[in-house]
Amino acid sequence: MKFLALSLLATSAAAIDLHLEFAGGCSTSGGGYICYNWNPDSCCSVNAGTFFNSGSFRAIPPQWNIQARGHAPPRCGTIRQQEDSRGRTYVCLGNGPFGGLGYGFNNRKMIRGATVEEKEETETECVQPNVMYLADGTQYNYTAIVEAKLDTVELNEIAKAGASAADIPESFEAFKIVQ
Repeated sequence: MKFLALSLLATSAAAIDLHLEFAGGCSTSGGGYICYNWNPDSCCSVNAGTFFNSGSFRAIPPQWNIQARGHAPPRCGTIRQQEDSRGRTYVCLGNGPFGGLGYGFNNRKMIRGATVEEKEETETECVQPNVMYLADGTQYNYTAIVEAKLDTVELNEIAKAGASAADIPESFEAFKIVQ
């Protein structure tokens, strides 16, 4: 029993970083969003009008065999592309456009074009990313921006256009992440 509890604790301690990228080829050069320390069986998405050309899964524990999933728009729609990690610590999905990303463990059967689970979608299954980043690498605390109820649609359009920090309205300056 003690071994099982330690095993579950070790599994829950590790999580994966998901990158929603405007540029293709899993390049961060066009800006995008990051979902840090993402847990399985949920989907990271910005809003119904945002599409990403690629998505990447990073910091995957090498002993895990996850199923990386790119969801068709809008948001966390049907599965558009999926790929197993098979011990890799990085997986790139480049057959967008994607509305969101998610992953699960391969002990659950997934079929291309199927939804993640056959249950009613709730807000907790499709969750906002933590960080937005621009083409120049400038990062913003997206969670705090959403909580402050600022206009994320405007911000997203600016980021998607390949903007730099100089193009962002001053109202977002307080949310800039100092690196």
